[in-house]
Amino acid sequence: MSGQVLLCVESEIKATEYRKALLFAGLATERLTVLIPPLGRDGLRELAASAAGLVLAGGPDIHPRHFGEEPMADANLEIDEPLDELELELLAGAEAGRTPVWAICRGMQTVNVYLGGTLFQDLTLQLPGVEAHNFKEPLDHPAHGLERISDETKFGESLGRRVTTVNSRHHQAVRELAPALREIAWAPDGVLESFEDATGEWWLRGVQWHPENLTALPVQLDLWRDFLAEATR
Repeated sequence: MSGQVLLCVESEIKATEYRKALLFAGLATERLTVLIPPLGRDGLRELAASAAGLVLAGGPDIHPRHFGEEPMADANLEIDEPLDELELELLAGAEAGRTPVWAICRGMQTVNVYLGGTLFQDLTLQLPGVEAHNFKEPLDHPAHGLERISDETKFGESLGRRVTTVNSRHHQAVRELAPALREIAWAPDGVLESFEDATGEWWLRGVQWHPENLTALPVQLDLWRDFLAEATR
């Protein structure tokens, strides 16, 4: 294992808040490697397989072809195919090496697609009556609570005891959950907000909200610390 924690994100500007969260949670600066597209595919799988951990950040939309669909005309898609390629290669390596993965917003969606799930291309179009999830400002806006939480695992039990509200900035979400994943938490309108690996063989957690903006809250900071603890194990 290399000891490096990889942060995959669309741009250097977007990396700022994730970097702050990781360092605030206790990661040493020299252990952080930021990966920004475009990057060649050579060596990416090996890099992820040997890393201590992988963070997949929020960002634009994954191309619907990765889950067997064409883009919907009115879905307001912002697609970044070099980012798609980078994340999917890193996930293949992380799966092979059982590298811990902490997936946030788009990252959660990419994990689901990589493992065989599908997405709502646009919640407003495809899920009538859904509550507003796409709050832009402020970044820590308490958009909604978590109404249903599975407490059968340590991750779910922690969220159920301590999380009251989360921020929310997304117009897509998990539609069909990949078979290898376990549902953990839902928004009041039924949108899936969190999952984890269901096999017990891979430390993989995903959240639909943005904990990088909520590190002032101990429970949200602990999500980052839990990841780093696993990445240091």
